[in-house]
Amino acid sequence: MPSTIEQVADRAMDLALSLLHRDDDGERVYKTDRDFATVTDFAIEDAVREFLAHETPDTGFLGEERGHTGDRKTFWCLDPVDGTTNFTRSVPNYGVSLALIEHGASTLGTIALPAHGERYASRKGTAYLNGQPIHVSKTASLHDALVSTGDFATGTGSGAKNARRLAMIGSLAGAVGRVRMLGSAATDLAWLAAGRLDAVVIDANRMWDVAGGIAIARAAGAVVTHVDGSDYTLDGPDVLATAPAIHGRIVDLLS
Repeated sequence: MPSTIEQVADRAMDLALSLLHRDDDGERVYKTDRDFATVTDFAIEDAVREFLAHETPDTGFLGEERGHTGDRKTFWCLDPVDGTTNFTRSVPNYGVSLALIEHGASTLGTIALPAHGERYASRKGTAYLNGQPIHVSKTASLHDALVSTGDFATGTGSGAKNARRLAMIGSLAGAVGRVRMLGSAATDLAWLAAGRLDAVVIDANRMWDVAGGIAIARAAGAVVTHVDGSDYTLDGPDVLATAPAIHGRIVDLLS
């Protein structure tokens, strides 16, 4: 019997995790002054790309490290190690994020956070953690909200970007219960889906970072827009994902 697309995604994730546990030899390829990839990033991306090309030959592939090949309307999107710095320093907030993009929308997502022993997936409108259904929190008060923000920028233009991010964090810090920076968008969005976080604010929108997590968060009941409250698109400037009851107030706060 042919594999379903969900089964293919699960097998691709199994392959990625088999490589993630190998020792990294410490070699780094710097993409900006402080942002880098390791040999593990490249090994996972190359292996998963080859596997998916065999299993789904008509579907394109976008990976963080080597770019886009094949179809650009329907394609897999992989972050081979989300939170690479955390991974290299044995900080447990890192993982692998895989999504299926169809006509500009993330329709399937799977995230593995191996240091936490967690596998997340979106399947036909339901989000799962280790096979059990999950849902976003019911938090309705900003004073009770736990909000995670994306990391600071590096490279050219990072000063202006970080000034904006500091201003956003300042607005949040004065109104919500607590603010956290976990260093991994996949962790942020997976934990939002599991109800551990109440909102995620990311002042960037790199597809490989967020596509899998957005599919899972939406399946868990999250509201996903841009920071200004406009409809979310994968080519937009930023990401705001929240529990439904506080979404409007977070938008107002960040405006």
